[in-house]
Amino acid sequence: MVDVHMSEVKTGDQVFKQISETFSTTDIRTVYAFEKLIGGGHFGSVRIAHRITDPQIKYAVKSILKENIKKDVKLLEEELAILTQVDHPNIIKFHETYIDYRYVHIVMELSEGGELFEKIVEMHRFTEAMAASLMRKILSSVKHLHEHGICHRDLKPENFLFSDNSPDAEIKLIDFGLSKRFG
Repeated sequence: MVDVHMSEVKTGDQVFKQISETFSTTDIRTVYAFEKLIGGGHFGSVRIAHRITDPQIKYAVKSILKENIKKDVKLLEEELAILTQVDHPNIIKFHETYIDYRYVHIVMELSEGGELFEKIVEMHRFTEAMAASLMRKILSSVKHLHEHGICHRDLKPENFLFSDNSPDAEIKLIDFGLSKRFG
């Protein structure tokens, strides 16, 4: 039997207290204008947004319902710590975070070219040169993570996005929700 003292039981607000100290508590809607929904899942959604002061540059904003991650807040802390630590042309760029009464918002670089998985299905096969180029970039991103003591733990074609729809678009590793630091 586990003896839990009431002083040890954390309320919803206390669970997020530690990470909220590194987040902006400014209302994200006063900084960013949300455009369209581009993804969603159990924890929240991803929308295209732009800074109100600069509508030309687009971002991806991942909004995670706090209620859904209370038990997994350590995973979120780890994901954010990793995102702030890495800087590589083939890894999605992190910009900033916001927290409000209902959501945690993570602002990241926007990649609009679709998933590697979709490209594999669409093309059926790649030329050797194209496959070699993609693999070089994928392995370079993984090598960068490993050199920084990070294991992604969810490498799959769905977690690589193309920056745009051009033939020479950069590929970006995303989704660090299961990642761990080691060493």
